[in-house]
Amino acid sequence: MEKYSQDHRPSPEEKGDTGKKSGGKLFLILFLTVFSLGFGILGAVMIHSAYAKERSYSTSAEGMVIGYRDSSRNSKHSYSPIVEYRADHQIFTGETNIWFNYRPFQEGEYVSIYYNPEKPEDFYIKQYDLPTTYKMGAIFLLVALGLPAVLVLFAVISRIITDPKKKERIQAILLVSLIVLFIFIVFCALAGPVITICILAVMGLFASAAALP
Repeated sequence: MEKYSQDHRPSPEEKGDTGKKSGGKLFLILFLTVFSLGFGILGAVMIHSAYAKERSYSTSAEGMVIGYRDSSRNSKHSYSPIVEYRADHQIFTGETNIWFNYRPFQEGEYVSIYYNPEKPEDFYIKQYDLPTTYKMGAIFLLVALGLPAVLVLFAVISRIITDPKKKERIQAILLVSLIVLFIFIVFCALAGPVITICILAVMGLFASAAALP
């Protein structure tokens, strides 16, 4: 049997495989970098836009929800509340750019609004518009900052743990845990902690029922 020489040089095929792996890793790193930068820029723009709007729309008033604008797409309905309010000794009627898949207010219900004193027809609903924009911006920033941190953590695990099966198992558990944590944070930001816990509890019950023989 021919012995393997210590002076063995990689064949052109082996060099090609190594080059493909290196090229694939480089492409993945570039893609994730661009992806993270895009999310980070979008999140920063959303937060800055909400902050600028909050400073410009400095005058408060009480408005009354008088109806909804209904937008239907593929039998799915979205609702934007129409609000009537008094500003600068005039009555204004308008709607915000926030849409809901349900009607969050009763018709005739009063809501707190802020409007731009230089353009009183521009307003936002205090409880919904800006908080939603701030939360979405924060979520985009979380993705932008969290993705590189996860990649670094995976790289550290790859260097510390040499057993391939153990390494794959730990990375899989870590990935699933991070996905669940991210979903929990997003739901908490958008729906509130109580609704999030209820949803996760129902999902846990379904998973337990599916696992039973």
